Amino acid sequence: MRSPNGQFAAALGAAWHLAAPRSHGRCVVWRIVLSDEAEAPDRIEGPSLGVAFALGLRALLWRRPGASSLRDVFFGLRSRTAVTGALDTDGHLFRVAGMDAKLLAVRRKGFRLVAPEANRLEVTATAPRPGDVRFASTLREADRYARQFRTGRIAVTALALAAVTAGAFALHQNALAQAGRQTALVSQISAQADQLRTTDPSLAARIDIEAYRLKPNGDRYTRLLEESNRPLSTTLGKLPDHIRHAAFSPDGRTLAAISSDDRQQGVLRIWDMAQPKGPALLGQPVRIPGAASLEFSPDGATLAIAGSIMANAGVQLWDVKDPAHPRALGPALSRTSAIPPMAFSPDGHILATGARSYMDEQLWDVSDPAHPARLGGPIHHASAVNVAAFSPNSHTLVTSSVEDGARMWNVANAAHPVALGKIWTAIGAAVFTPDGRTLAIGDGDTVQLLNVANPKHTKRRGGPLTSIRNDLHAMALSPDGHTLATPGENNTLRLWNIANPDHPTSLGPPAASPTPRINSVSFARDGRTVATTGSDDDTVRLWHLPTALLTNHTAGVTSTVFAPNGRLLATTAADNTVRLWNVSEPAHPAPLSLIKNFSNTVISLAFSADGRTLATIANGERRVILWNLTHPTKPAVLAQLTFPLGAGSGVESAVFSPDGHTLATSTSTVVSGGADGVSLWDISDPAHPRLRGQPIAAVGSTGSFKFHTFAFSSDGHTLALAGRYTSDKVQLWDVTDPDHPTRSGPPLPGGANLMTLSPNGHALATVAQTFIGGSPGDGEVKLWDITDHNHPTRLGPPLSGYSSRVTDIAFSPDGRSLATSGNGLRLWNVSDPAHPAPIGQTFAANALELSSLAFAPDGKTLAFGGEDGTVRLWTLGADQIIRQICAITDTPTRPQWNKYLSALPYRPTCT
Repeated sequence: MRSPNGQFAAALGAAWHLAAPRSHGRCVVWRIVLSDEAEAPDRIEGPSLGVAFALGLRALLWRRPGASSLRDVFFGLRSRTAVTGALDTDGHLFRVAGMDAKLLAVRRKGFRLVAPEANRLEVTATAPRPGDVRFASTLREADRYARQFRTGRIAVTALALAAVTAGAFALHQNALAQAGRQTALVSQISAQADQLRTTDPSLAARIDIEAYRLKPNGDRYTRLLEESNRPLSTTLGKLPDHIRHAAFSPDGRTLAAISSDDRQQGVLRIWDMAQPKGPALLGQPVRIPGAASLEFSPDGATLAIAGSIMANAGVQLWDVKDPAHPRALGPALSRTSAIPPMAFSPDGHILATGARSYMDEQLWDVSDPAHPARLGGPIHHASAVNVAAFSPNSHTLVTSSVEDGARMWNVANAAHPVALGKIWTAIGAAVFTPDGRTLAIGDGDTVQLLNVANPKHTKRRGGPLTSIRNDLHAMALSPDGHTLATPGENNTLRLWNIANPDHPTSLGPPAASPTPRINSVSFARDGRTVATTGSDDDTVRLWHLPTALLTNHTAGVTSTVFAPNGRLLATTAADNTVRLWNVSEPAHPAPLSLIKNFSNTVISLAFSADGRTLATIANGERRVILWNLTHPTKPAVLAQLTFPLGAGSGVESAVFSPDGHTLATSTSTVVSGGADGVSLWDISDPAHPRLRGQPIAAVGSTGSFKFHTFAFSSDGHTLALAGRYTSDKVQLWDVTDPDHPTRSGPPLPGGANLMTLSPNGHALATVAQTFIGGSPGDGEVKLWDITDHNHPTRLGPPLSGYSSRVTDIAFSPDGRSLATSGNGLRLWNVSDPAHPAPIGQTFAANALELSSLAFAPDGKTLAFGGEDGTVRLWTLGADQIIRQICAITDTPTRPQWNKYLSALPYRPTCT
């Protein structure tokens, strides 16, 4: 091959080589059309043409002579498929540069692209639309994908990109100008989204989608990923009057709202919330003079509706068994007031309402809602009553007034309530946790959590929840009692994890609401939907909380591990428990079982290859417990490995080999000369583990705590060992014969507190920390090429960017991404480990430090736990992220589109 461009010639030569032997005796004349525009590019990026040449030759030379002309095969056709990729003489596709420019070019022309598998990560980070790109690792795959795009014939267009700077190419000057205009447009749209983010994050997310579609990149991808895992909202549409109050029915299937029209007449509307296409209004709005607030009975069959103070209306009961046709059960209850505090007892037998004097709370027997009966005299207060809340067992009532403060009453005999005493000063709202032991109260601009197990001696639990709207009078608790929703400052919604009331934590930053002054909050039965209304608002806003947020742990999470089949997740925390989850549907994880009664925090979790055995190690214990997970809802002890260790010694870690036949365990001691090392166990029969060979000693390492972390290679032949605290080496061991492990190559300097091997076993990521703040290189992630164990080498610069320690690292299953956690979550492109690059910005995924993370085996989900006791599962696919945002946000109206996206044609749907 002769050409002034050597790379061009090499690409064509490789293609011709692959065409042999059919190329023998054949002569092919190429007419290369560099551009169908007025001006051709200055020069060609040679390697990227290799696949295009090869497919053209394949299509030509494999035909019968005379069956098709060259023009029919390659030249002059308006192909809809573009191909790019470097090629070797064995038919393997290699990475090419300038994918952003190539994507821009094919999108501008409406083509679809076939690209090398090695480019997948950078394209995934920019996440094209479905069908835009197919990836191939061999010429055969590229040929199949190209033929799939066009049936009956194949026409392949090679992308020739002009080089404008070193390492960057574009099609031509016209394309560059258009790309510049598009970049400016995307920047403008992103700026619009940034302005909206603090006032309407849901609309901002929809605008971010449009910016991303115009010009995908890592920053916009990570922004969408973060937004899809924060509370976003939809509305029930613009209504003709102001919404005063809204509440979900106990089963979550309906939502009722009270509004007031221009004549201050109350209007009741009920929506069906179970329709697949979204909420649907049931029947016709019902006018109820003076109606201002409502409360569902526990069975959802009755609505208590209270009037407004201005209307001087009382409380009326309505039958809503047929929600499309609500029916009044009689006149308003006699001598009831329009003062809002109104509550049903959880057993459904009692209704507490305001009395005509405003300073009294009256109890009613509503066992038969059609015939309510007064229960004794009213409960008197020194000023107007503004709070009423029953305990879960219906035996205790909390009320509050400005003069009396918050008080508790024994209403086991509702006809004769007994005062239990004052528990706090005046409050604006109150709600019990499901166990009845904790009461959340609104106290000015804070929420206090009180231990009310003994009503006569209440105590404050944990610190107060702050950044709450002043004069708080609305809040709601999720059915499981873990999540508390409150109005926040500056028209925001705040979410709190109170699974452990002694240590409540924020579930992320405040969610900005376009609704002014949220005045009612209601949780749906699923615990993932919150309805809010605001003053002078004309809609009900539905907040959609992340579905894959696990709040069952009551202390900081220490480990998250997927089973090899990806359907099971194990988590452990400082609450001395292990929890098992069904994550077959990662967006909707379900609890399976709880393993408890450990003596301390479980510090190591490991699944066997078949997922049927789980190894656990509790801190300070001298044993490893193997659990039988054949039935994950009923884990049972299968065997225990005990270690005859002395004082100051313990088992540190455990990991299974990929074939599931070997378990590696490490022991450490603070005693000089103690039992430090790694033992290998034959667990072919997990019920009868057998020690293999002698423990691996920490040869050549200084200090104590010699081995703390280790990892098997994917073939199970190599075990990488690293130390903790003072150990200064990472060692590689050949464990092909577990009975006789041998050192493999020299140690890697620097040590590692954390370590993970890439799936192909060629790259090792390590983190070494001195635990002395500000030490040089402290907490940096280093990548090593260990393909040749005898000559391990550093790859690229260290990965840094955290202002605190790195707490965990994990390779994605394809080895192209690395996730790191610490004071945030960060993703890295390591498809070329010698040139790692961050994907977007660090996620502030949690108010507290993240402590553990793990990729699902299919690479589509990332699970991570934090010091706030939560575990989150994030979907990573860009298409799924966009669909998720679209499902929980409203389509921008035409006026909104014209204001923020005027340069784009209106898109009434999100797909």
